[in-house]
Amino acid sequence: MSPNPDSAARPMPRSDQGAILSAQPLTSIAVLLVAAGLIGFGGAVTYGATSRAWEAFLVNLLFWLGVAQGGVVLSAAFYLTQGRWAGRAHYRLAEAFSGFLILGFILFWALYFGRIWIFPWIRHPIPAKSGWLNVPFLFARDGIALFVMTVLSLSFIAASRSEPARKWAETTANIVMPPKTVRRLAPAVAICFVAVYTLLSFDLVMSLSPLWRSTLFGWWYFAGAFWSAVVTMTFTACCLSSVLGAGNAFTHSRVLHDMGKMIFAFSIFWVYTLFAQYIPIWYADIPVETFFVVVRTQYMPWAFLSWLTLTLVWVTPFLVLLGIRPKRTPFILGTVALLGMCGIWLENYVLVVPSLSPRTIPFGWVEILVTAGFAGAFWLCSYPGLKLASAAATEPIAELH
Repeated sequence: MSPNPDSAARPMPRSDQGAILSAQPLTSIAVLLVAAGLIGFGGAVTYGATSRAWEAFLVNLLFWLGVAQGGVVLSAAFYLTQGRWAGRAHYRLAEAFSGFLILGFILFWALYFGRIWIFPWIRHPIPAKSGWLNVPFLFARDGIALFVMTVLSLSFIAASRSEPARKWAETTANIVMPPKTVRRLAPAVAICFVAVYTLLSFDLVMSLSPLWRSTLFGWWYFAGAFWSAVVTMTFTACCLSSVLGAGNAFTHSRVLHDMGKMIFAFSIFWVYTLFAQYIPIWYADIPVETFFVVVRTQYMPWAFLSWLTLTLVWVTPFLVLLGIRPKRTPFILGTVALLGMCGIWLENYVLVVPSLSPRTIPFGWVEILVTAGFAGAFWLCSYPGLKLASAAATEPIAELH
């Protein structure tokens, strides 16, 4: 196996060495979080909170896998638009979360053991939909789709980290197209993402309320997954801007400004698809369509969480990031991004849990520990990619000076 060009043996800037060493305590904390998550999940199953454990498992799997996959699609989008505004630093940062893809694929199969508590149509079959909603077919189609998506994503990342792609990203003073392999894989990743995450939204979210249907739901759902990668990447960049020392790519106002514009723009796209989905359900007023929305928007305790999600994902970015200065201020931009991450996690919670626990909000030690375990696992999987992003960010980029 040839060495990775991004980690080639060359002198590393002192600031980057300090960043990698300072991350060791975080890695130790992440290991403890994973252990806490396993203990919390096991304790919930042992002491009668099995349904809550699997609900929290599904919510976190959808969120963290969406961030990881959305990051790969974000890198592909940079190539498709020939975006070299931060050299190769933003490519490496978007791809840093891809380490969770393999673990996410494995954890998907764990849902099989919780299928009785997750999918209500197993205990209460719907004869008219039995051809689609049955356990063997669901896990076969989703498993194959995730496998194809994961292999395609890892192939794209390998091409993105190759020497030709690296040289292309570092040279910003021309209009040369990206390497041919990247040009072929990038659109394939984007198209596959749309298809696979539409399928997952139908099977792992919509089927939890098997009588409900919405043809636009898949579009809205993968838009949220993509936006979650944008805010996670931006939050990480704001953190690294101070950790890596002066002169790194993420300290430049133009780089942060571009990330802020992505948050602003795609939050508007998210709310556009949400509104486009809501309007026909509202004016048609068909009970088989409205019950899913009414429970989440008009009745407590879920109405508050739904409106809070809208506030975190759209209202806050729209109001705060209207001007130029907030986009270029790491603390403000990073705070908006962190709130956006919380908003998308809450979106998945509101989509999944009311279908299974409509009258109460099951949130306590079970959900906190399972979420902590997933967060720790996500950090451990992303850490190698973050080291590559740190090394790329500390390299000088002429156009940014």
